[in-house]
Amino acid sequence: MSFFQFLFDRLAYVIVYFVTIILVLLVVKLGLFESGVSFSTSNLFYIGLLSIVLLLIYLFIDYLRQRPFYVGLSNASKEADLQSFLKMTAVTREQQVFKQLCEEAYQDYAEKLFMYEEQQKQNYYFTNRWTHQMKTPLSVIRLMLEEEEEWTKEELLEQIDEETLKLQDGLQMMLSTIRLQKFELDFSVEKIELLSFIRSILHDKRKTFIRYRIFPKLETDHEEMLIESDKKWLTFVLEQLLHNALKYSHGKKSEDVKYIKISIEFIENKIKLAIADKGIGIKREDLSRVFDPFFTGENGRKLHESTGMGLYLAKRICDQLHHPIMIHSVENEGTVVELHFQQSFDYYQFARDER
Repeated sequence: MSFFQFLFDRLAYVIVYFVTIILVLLVVKLGLFESGVSFSTSNLFYIGLLSIVLLLIYLFIDYLRQRPFYVGLSNASKEADLQSFLKMTAVTREQQVFKQLCEEAYQDYAEKLFMYEEQQKQNYYFTNRWTHQMKTPLSVIRLMLEEEEEWTKEELLEQIDEETLKLQDGLQMMLSTIRLQKFELDFSVEKIELLSFIRSILHDKRKTFIRYRIFPKLETDHEEMLIESDKKWLTFVLEQLLHNALKYSHGKKSEDVKYIKISIEFIENKIKLAIADKGIGIKREDLSRVFDPFFTGENGRKLHESTGMGLYLAKRICDQLHHPIMIHSVENEGTVVELHFQQSFDYYQFARDER
């Protein structure tokens, strides 16, 4: 910004100053005239001119004082980079407030950019891993169809059905990952009778239980337990937990592994749902990381069927639904996953706070 541009921005101020000086000099001239005192007009003109010169000197000094800010502002505008605004030298309080707003805007921008970059990385890694995992059932189905004569019709249909279920579970996980990014747009709370809800999930997964030769054992002291939650999201969480229990129980070579225990009980003002298996368990050093994205641990590497996203998604959904989730496990003894449901939670207030 040049000095003339600086003056132009203060043109109204300069005009008001000129008008004020003229009025003051006129009042002084009239006052002296009424008093009969002789005062030269040239002296009045000299006073006005001196005042204007002092004004211009002040404005020039003020321009020099604020010039670093204008230079920084000009450079930032040319670079078109928000970070460049942080390099400006603020002089006045107004400029300091402006610079502070730029810093806050940049910090918010940097946090959102980091979040989106991390989300993009997660989406890339998950899609890449998910795609490779989905290729396996398709390859198995194609191989079986090519060797159709070596299978009976019943065996072929059973194996295709098994691989189809794997594809279905994988597609469901991908859809849930996408929808979770806009959770607030796909969220509906209702009262759920927990016992019948779990029984319906177990009934839908009966083929999987039969295939693994592991059976559910449901235990509760109450026949009616109402909770408030989103049925679709909660179904995904429970199916994922049951899937893990089946997978890692089946991975343990032992004749003792015959059931997965699902228990429901009241604890103070909460309902606790626990899913316990007698599978291979989780190593102590892996336990603190099971909810991290893409973390499979030693067990996942052994079974070659894990994307490392199931428990991560379950944890994120439970956090959104305000259902605390925790895992207890001992290697080679089994794992217990607990879900806690508050009997009274104001989801409507929660939704208003999220907006």
